[in-house]
Amino acid sequence: MKNPITYIRHSLSLRLGLLIMSFTVIIFVISLGFLYFKTREYVRQDAMQRATQVLNNTVLRVTEYLNEVEIATTNTEWLVRTHLQPDSIEVYSHRMIEQNPIFNGCSIAFEPNFFQEKGKYYSVYSHHEGTTVVTEQEDDEEYRYYDMEWYTTPKQRNKPCWVDPFFDYYVEEEVSKEREMITSYCRPLLDDNGQYIGVISTDLSVKWLSQTIMEKMPSERSFCIMLGSTGTYYIHPDTTKLVSQTIFSDTDPDRDADLIALGTDMIEGHEGVRQMLFNDEPCYVFYRQLTQTGWSLAIIYPESEIFRGYNRLFYIVLAIIVFGLLLLFFMCRKIVNKAIEPVNQLAIQATHIAAGNFDDRMPHSDRIDPVGQLQNMFGTMQQYISGYIQDIHQMNAEIQKRNDALDQANQQAQVALEKKTAFMQDLTHQVRTPLNIIIGFSQVLRMGHQDIPEEEMETILDAMQENSLNIQSIVDKLMTASFLESTTSVPKDIRFACNELCRKIISGVRVKCPDTVKINYVTSVPDSLTVPAISDALPKMLRQMLDNANQFTKQGSITMECRLKDERNVQFIVTDTGIGIAEEDAQRVFIPFLKLDYYSEGLGIGLTLIRRGAELMGGTFVLDSSYKEGARFVLTLPL
Repeated sequence: MKNPITYIRHSLSLRLGLLIMSFTVIIFVISLGFLYFKTREYVRQDAMQRATQVLNNTVLRVTEYLNEVEIATTNTEWLVRTHLQPDSIEVYSHRMIEQNPIFNGCSIAFEPNFFQEKGKYYSVYSHHEGTTVVTEQEDDEEYRYYDMEWYTTPKQRNKPCWVDPFFDYYVEEEVSKEREMITSYCRPLLDDNGQYIGVISTDLSVKWLSQTIMEKMPSERSFCIMLGSTGTYYIHPDTTKLVSQTIFSDTDPDRDADLIALGTDMIEGHEGVRQMLFNDEPCYVFYRQLTQTGWSLAIIYPESEIFRGYNRLFYIVLAIIVFGLLLLFFMCRKIVNKAIEPVNQLAIQATHIAAGNFDDRMPHSDRIDPVGQLQNMFGTMQQYISGYIQDIHQMNAEIQKRNDALDQANQQAQVALEKKTAFMQDLTHQVRTPLNIIIGFSQVLRMGHQDIPEEEMETILDAMQENSLNIQSIVDKLMTASFLESTTSVPKDIRFACNELCRKIISGVRVKCPDTVKINYVTSVPDSLTVPAISDALPKMLRQMLDNANQFTKQGSITMECRLKDERNVQFIVTDTGIGIAEEDAQRVFIPFLKLDYYSEGLGIGLTLIRRGAELMGGTFVLDSSYKEGARFVLTLPL
């Protein structure tokens, strides 16, 4: 792969395009950077103004709801004092909820024994059940309303007040049920003498108030919290924290210093904006107190929400700018490349000439400027040099051809010399061993054969005859090899009966290890089957196949098999359980005078002679490489 730096350095059009592109990018980066930070600041300020406005509107809305509760409660309190009768009280309580759907309930409760005809305790409570308003009397002992905070607080203070939100519990059919979280506005009921006679309490659902507030948040992920005078959560997205936890719960002074400072400001009634981590996320917190209740309201505005739309637009604009810059770069390069195209062509042709490619003719230029003249001069120079180079190449090719032939001849001579030396050494060894035996026994016989027992004399004569035959075999193989090497065709002058020939040859083979090796003959052809062959070649070939198997088999068996390959060919197969032949040596065994083990007997031409004889008789001689238990050679001859 070409190095990009090298490619840029060698491309004039690319370098010019990059220079133009670099200058353009610098201008764009400076302009867009300034625009990005300015517009981001504008977006932040606008978002903060919008969030502040949402907080103010939310406070006003909550204040309106609270004022609506207070006004309705005050009017009902006047009616109750004017018509202080049980039946009228039930009507006023029912009408209170019926005419104000946003109210959760209304209780009008009196001191013990105030209405003796109604019992010791008398309290009327109206609330919504579905689409209807239900009014009921709370006068049993299990619901001790006179101990409830909404009853005791205005009694103690002797003035109207809002009670901190609480979960209203009551018992029905011996099962404790939980109503939703409510807050109550309570006004004490006084008689004409200013004596405390009861309380009128109007309930407002904190859940409904929270949902109403959340509908007007500045963004999807922004939310609202409301704290009581002690920092207790009354509105929070996590409802498990309501009433049970404060903003200071589980805080660490070092880690949560900003949250503690926020809670302190909200409890003390301050208002403002804080940038801090809320739930481990950068946020802007806008907070303000509800003066009527002493509670404090805060809007949590995640910073990511402020810039979400801006960032999306910025990425789109950035993608368009990048695409535009790439298009500008492509167009600049095309224009520059078109303008300097003649220079590029001249550089390419000059590079070809410098690399020795003189046959690539440089096109003639019609331009009369210096570039055109230089191009035409290069073309003329190339023509002259091309002729000289062709002559030099032809001469070099001829010299190289002669050098190659000389090297090959030298290599062949060296190989032949090495083979000759190895062959002479092996031949000397193969002849000297039996010859020494014959000479030794001859000296024994010369010294006096009359004293040698007859049995020992027969052994000596057999050994001398066997070694004489070995020398004769070596000579015969050399003469046969010489004859076959110089002969291209030999007539088949005799037909051999296949089974008779194989049995005869097997009977003449003496197994080297008769105790551990058995020799077998297997045939699937009739005794009448004959094969045409060279009279003195086929028996020697079969005998050599058995001798090879006999030489390298120390244990197991040697099997000669005769069978028909097809209706036109017969096969002589010799299989042994000897040391076998490695796969990489499967073809090397047929190389003349090559021995895999130079310490073994023979000259290394036995298998070569068998293959050459098979070829002269129109057959084949191969090693069966699929057999792995030893070695298996297959001689195939035509019938």
